[in-house]
Amino acid sequence: MTTHPRLSGEFKANKRALSKVIVRQLLFITSVYGLLVTISVPWAVDAIIFDESRYANWGYTSYLWGGTMLLFGTVIMLRWCAVQSVAFWEYDRRILSKGVDPDDKPFVSILVPAYNETDTIEPALHALVALNYPNYEVIVIDDGSTDDTFVKALPLAGRYERCTVQVIRKPNGGKWSALNLAYRYSKAEYVLCVDADSRLNPDALGYLVPRLRGSGVAGVAGQVTVRNRDRILTRLQAAEYLLGNGGMRMALSFLGLVTVVPGPIGLYKRAVLEEISKLPCNQRAAASHGDEDGKVNGPLSGETFAEDFQLSLSCLALGYRVVYEPRAIAYTKAPHLVETLLNQRYRWMRGTWQVLMIYARDLRSLPKDDRHPVPLSIIMVLLYTADVYVIPILNFLFWIALVSAAAAGMNLLGIGLWITAVSVLNVMTAAIYVLLHDDDFRLLPVVPFLDLYQALLVNCAWVIAAIDEIRGSRMKWS
Repeated sequence: MTTHPRLSGEFKANKRALSKVIVRQLLFITSVYGLLVTISVPWAVDAIIFDESRYANWGYTSYLWGGTMLLFGTVIMLRWCAVQSVAFWEYDRRILSKGVDPDDKPFVSILVPAYNETDTIEPALHALVALNYPNYEVIVIDDGSTDDTFVKALPLAGRYERCTVQVIRKPNGGKWSALNLAYRYSKAEYVLCVDADSRLNPDALGYLVPRLRGSGVAGVAGQVTVRNRDRILTRLQAAEYLLGNGGMRMALSFLGLVTVVPGPIGLYKRAVLEEISKLPCNQRAAASHGDEDGKVNGPLSGETFAEDFQLSLSCLALGYRVVYEPRAIAYTKAPHLVETLLNQRYRWMRGTWQVLMIYARDLRSLPKDDRHPVPLSIIMVLLYTADVYVIPILNFLFWIALVSAAAAGMNLLGIGLWITAVSVLNVMTAAIYVLLHDDDFRLLPVVPFLDLYQALLVNCAWVIAAIDEIRGSRMKWS
């Protein structure tokens, strides 16, 4: 079978011959500049807090606005210094200094859950069959689709030069259930979970497998890259993925504590998945979504809409390591409409909160946490308290305070210069990750607008998800 042709306008990574000396110099320069920007935060808000000519009219309002901006700026920059310095070190240690063993190629099972993927299932399967890997199987589960997903997938079943493809249909039960059924049919000791709307780079498995053979490693996250970049909204998401993968995920990989292995590309050891299947949170009947006839228990839990998050977190709670391999790429289709984006982020956020509750209830007490260099419980408090609860609120308050201060006639020169300096820092950081991830430099012009995009769009989904989660509103995989 030949590779499915890339559609016009879709992004595909191009491997670069990097100069290690130049990349390391860029890492050093960006780190020093980030530290200087962090040190500058108090001076940036000084004019707001201590502007005596305004204080007579605005009084303690100056302290309120200035304090909000000082707190937000300090949190953001300290976070940048901590995350990016560790991520830069890991890139230097792992990517710039080490290669990949080309002979390390055991049998792998690839699980593909599909629900109403009529437009994407064929190119996804073409890409899987064309992987540059000698020995694997592909198991497609149509989870009760109401369109012709199964009809389009079925003709692609069969035996190929390097792999076999099975296509199976079941009643709708949710993505977690489809993955569990595919897992039951799989045979390999290494199991790769992918999405039916994503396409893997031909060399993806060749990069993932050697990392999974590392000591104590139970899972490997690949890089998720947006392939449709034909409008501003999708380019913003592509830049968001680039910075998120490049920074936080690589920093956590240094510790072996990647908390989220993304659904489009995650490789696991079967022995660990068997352990996870026996955990209490995987034994309870799932009532969150899907039809009763379609539910299948296994290592994926049906208690949440972030089953990928819970699976990787379960690996960590059992004392195993989870790492990130940026050279293994899955090209995903990002939402191109605001409504679709809000719906996606709504599901992600509700799923995240659900997993955090499951972690507190079931996983935190597992007696395996002492295997990690930094206890998982500390990472969960420091990381998710900030990401899920603090950063969205501070981001919203920051922009409200900025607009209010401007309307009140306060001196915003220092804040404006600091925001400009942070934007330059973000572009510098993104440029490094473009190099290291074989991405496109044309993403850089949208990077300065990411903060507004997250404050105005992503935070809206956060608010709606919070309200519905408190109300206990039900959701359905679609």
